[in-house]
Order: sequence, then structure tokens, then C-alpha cells
Amino acid sequence: MQKEQVLLLRDTVQQFIRSFGLLEQTTTPCGFSMSLSQVFAIQELEKQSLTITELAEKLRLERSSVSRLVDGLVKGGFVSRELNENNRREVIVELTEKGTNTIRRVRDQSVQFYNEILENLSETEQMMFYEGIQRFTDSLMRVRGEQYESSPRT
Repeated sequence: MQKEQVLLLRDTVQQFIRSFGLLEQTTTPCGFSMSLSQVFAIQELEKQSLTITELAEKLRLERSSVSRLVDGLVKGGFVSRELNENNRREVIVELTEKGTNTIRRVRDQSVQFYNEILENLSETEQMMFYEGIQRFTDSLMRVRGEQYESSPRT
């Protein structure tokens, strides 16, 4: 790709980020009143309980950032923390009932939001977009040296 095309791609990605609401710190793109980091954390915890270190690895964030994130989720009643009985230096984080109910509501709201966007595209355009963004994401992850985890995204 030539430099001008790359710059157009960069501009398009930046416009997407702004329009999708990814710069908003306290609301998800679908309009739910939580940060994306909080939603991604409870999505991971919906699958299984994790240590702070494991959660940091899954979110690709620093352990200290995840500790602060978990502090806020505990205060909000979305997760609980307990010392690992097998290793008292580790803290295990798990979803509370409120956290489970919240992630279900976020999922429902995000499905509605994505459907509103996708209804403006034909089925062929939807599949082209999905395949293109999947390939772009896979390439990005290879460049960053990250493992791909196939999981639903918000």
C-alpha cells in the first residue's frame, strides 16, 4: 500500500474509533454505563474465575492497572476477591450475581446496537466487513505477537 493509502486507512480507523465511541471512558459503544475495560474484565470472568495476573494477561494490561480496575468492580458489587487457598499470595476474582446480570444486559444491548449498524449493510457487505476486520485484527495481533483467542466481543 502506498503512503497516501496508508494515511487514508489511518484516518478511517481514527474516524471509526471516534464514531464508535471508543474514546469515551465511562460508556461502552452500545451506551452501557461502564468502561470498556470493566466490561471486558467481567466478560472474561463470566467464563471462569481468574487471578489478577491471569486477568491482566487476558486483557493485555499491566497488573497494577487491573488491580485498580478490580478495586472499582469490587466497590460496584460486580466481582468479589478472595485469597487463593493454594497460594496465599494470589487473589482470585470472580463474578457476583450482579456482575453476571450486568454482562447479560451488556450483551443484549450490544447485540441490538450492532444490529442497528449492520441493518444498513446488505448480507454480502456484512460478511465482507466481518471477514475484512477479522483478517485485519489477526494481522494486527501477529504484528503485536499476541495469541488469538476466539471469543465473543462487545
